[in-house]
Amino acid sequence: MAKRYNGIPVSKGIVIGTIYKYLDEMPTVEVRRISREEINFELDKVKIAREKASCFLEKLKETAEKDLGTEGSMIFEATIAMLNDPVLVEDIKKNIKDGLINAEGAIKKAIDSMVTKFKGIDDEYFQQRIPDVQDVGKHLLRALKGEFSLVSEIPDEAIVVSCDLAPSETALLDKSKLKGFVLTKGGQTSHTVILARGLMLPAVIKVEIDLSTVQTGDRIILNGNTGEVILEPDSIDLTKYEVKIREYQEKQKKLAELKDKPAITRDNFKIQLAANMGTDDELDAILDTNSDGIGLFRTEFLYMNNNSLPDEETQYQVYRKVAKKMKDKPVIIRTLDIGGDKELPYLELPREMNPFLGFRAIRFCLEREDIFLVQLKAILRAAHYGNLKIMFPLISSLEELDRAKKLLDKAKLELNEAKISFNSDIEVGMMIEVPAAAIMADELARQVDFFSIGTNDLIQYTMAVDRTNELIAGLHNPYYPAIIKLIKNIVDAAHQAGIWVGICGEAAGNPFLTPIFIGMGIDELSMSVGSILEIKQLIRKLDQKECKKNLVQVIKLTTAKQVKEYLKTL
Repeated sequence: MAKRYNGIPVSKGIVIGTIYKYLDEMPTVEVRRISREEINFELDKVKIAREKASCFLEKLKETAEKDLGTEGSMIFEATIAMLNDPVLVEDIKKNIKDGLINAEGAIKKAIDSMVTKFKGIDDEYFQQRIPDVQDVGKHLLRALKGEFSLVSEIPDEAIVVSCDLAPSETALLDKSKLKGFVLTKGGQTSHTVILARGLMLPAVIKVEIDLSTVQTGDRIILNGNTGEVILEPDSIDLTKYEVKIREYQEKQKKLAELKDKPAITRDNFKIQLAANMGTDDELDAILDTNSDGIGLFRTEFLYMNNNSLPDEETQYQVYRKVAKKMKDKPVIIRTLDIGGDKELPYLELPREMNPFLGFRAIRFCLEREDIFLVQLKAILRAAHYGNLKIMFPLISSLEELDRAKKLLDKAKLELNEAKISFNSDIEVGMMIEVPAAAIMADELARQVDFFSIGTNDLIQYTMAVDRTNELIAGLHNPYYPAIIKLIKNIVDAAHQAGIWVGICGEAAGNPFLTPIFIGMGIDELSMSVGSILEIKQLIRKLDQKECKKNLVQVIKLTTAKQVKEYLKTL
C-alpha cells in the first residue's frame, strides 16, 4: 500500500524513481589487541590510510569545484583540516603505542573520544564540528579497508532517501544516475540542498519517514513543487504522476519560450526580473533563464562554506567570475550578512538572547573593519570586469549608512595607494528591511543609487515575529496591510528621490503579489531562478493601469485575510 508524506520543498521538479537508502554509518570495525612488535606495522597502516584519504578528499574537492564552483570545493576544507588535526593524529598513535590495539580500533577509539568531548562542550562551534570528525573517521576506516563511500554505487534513476549527506558523500554521487533527494533532516542551506539546486534536481526536506521501513530499490514519487513524497506508489499513483510530469515538462518548455522576451505588461510597463544567487554554481541556470541580472548575491556563503575567512584574492576571483559571465548585466553584491540564523563558527561571535536583533550584518561589518575592507576591496577590483553594484544590508539609520560609505571610500583609497585597478564609479545601494529605514526612506534615498526591499526581514521586524519560529509562522506573511503600505511608501520615496527600487525577498516571487508590485511601479523583482519565467508569464498578461486600480482597493483593506482573498481574485 502506498505511503504518503509531506515535507518542505526546497528544489523544484517532479520525478518517479528508485529509492537509494543511505544510512550515514561508520564502517564496521574489528578491535584487536596487538603485540609491541606489531606497533610499527599498525602505525604505517594509519599513515598510508591518511595519505589515501587525503588524496581522495583532494580529488573530491577538485570535482566539487568543477561541478559546483569555488563554494562547492570549500565544503571539503573542514574535513581535510580535521584529517590533519595534530591532536587527532597523536591520539590515534597513542592508542596504538600505549593501548596496543590495531589501526582500525585506534582510529575508532580516537574518533569516538573526540566526538564525546565535543558533545560535552556547550558551544555551537564544537557541535558543528562533530559531523566533520565523524566524516574523517569514515574516510580513514574506508581507506584501511580499500573502499570509500557506498553512495558511489547508486542505481539508475536514484532518489536518495537519507537523514542527510556529508559534503564528501554528496560529491561521490553519480550525477548521471541521480534524480532527487528526500531528507528526514536537512536545512535550506545544507550541502545536499545546495547540490540539488545547483543540478536543478527536486528535493524535499523534513520528511517524517521512518528510515527503517524504507528499502533500496523500491519505487518512489517525489514532488519538489509541493513537498509530496509517495513510497511504494500504486498503479493509480504512477499513472497520475506520469501525467503530472508530462504536464510539468510541457509547462517548462512553454515557459522557456519566454526567456528572450521582456517582462512587460500589455500597456508597456517594463520591469526587470533578476535572480537571487547564493553560490556561483547557480550561474548556468541564471544564464539559461536569461534573467535581467542578479538582484541579490548572498556573499555569506563564501564565508559559511569555509573554515576561515576568505581572503581578498579568493573573493575577488569569485566576484570577477560572476561579473565576466554576466557581462553587462547588473550584479548586486550584498556585503557580508551574518548573524541571526547565519553563523560563522570560526569567528566565535558572542551568544545573544535575540540574535536577529543583535550583532549582525552591517553592524558586524562596521565593528570589524578589517573583515569589511577586505570584501569591499575585492568587490571594487572585480567591478572592473562587469556591472557590479554594492548593497549594504540591515541599514537602520543615516549614521550607519554614512559609516559604511566612508569605509568604502577608505577601501578605494587603499587600492589607489597600492596602484591596483578598480571601478571607482561603482553604484552603491542599501537594503530596506528595518522599519526605521522604511520610515526614513525619503532621507536615505538621497544618499544611495538604489533601494532593494528585503521583505523577509521587513515582515519579521514590522510584525515582531521570529521567522524561524514554527509556533508563530502564520504571522510571517506579506499580506498584512501594514506591510503593503510600508512597501508602497518605500517605493514612493525612492521614485521621488529619482532612484530605482527593487524587491529581493521571498515576496518578489509570489504571483499573488505581482499585480500589486506592478501597480506600485517597482523597477525590479529579484527571486529564485526557478520562479523567473513564471512571474514573467504573469506580468505579460497584466495591465498596469488595472494593477494601479487594484492597489487602491488593497490599500483600503484592513486585515491580511482580506488582502489575500482579494489578491486571489485578480
